[in-house]
Amino acid sequence: MHTHTTASEPRTDWEFCAQLLRAVAHPVRLQILATLCEGPLCVNDVNALVAVPQPQLSQHMGALRKLEIVSCHTNGPLRCYYVCRPTLVKDLIRLCTEEHPIVQKDRAVVVREAATRRDSGTVLP
Repeated sequence: MHTHTTASEPRTDWEFCAQLLRAVAHPVRLQILATLCEGPLCVNDVNALVAVPQPQLSQHMGALRKLEIVSCHTNGPLRCYYVCRPTLVKDLIRLCTEEHPIVQKDRAVVVREAATRRDSGTVLP
């Protein structure tokens, strides 16, 4: 993940993070990434596994390539894609496929925790 480092601590590049999330925020792109997590595939094989018209697949691959989430190599007429940010993509797929239960908190607990955090100085400016 891109960070900007200051003298005190590294800072996350939230704009870049938002761009990454926008790039993967589509069911077809997530399916492409899940498929490519298992290993490189030529574009025809990706298209056989991800049922969208070829021009749409090209647009999706272009969006993923733009942020260097996937890349490709060509060999004559073959264009073979692979994940070039494997830890990011594998963590994302794992995160999306795990169950995340909703945790409701009592109002008094939330207010107390927020006040404690504010008083301890752990809230960023």
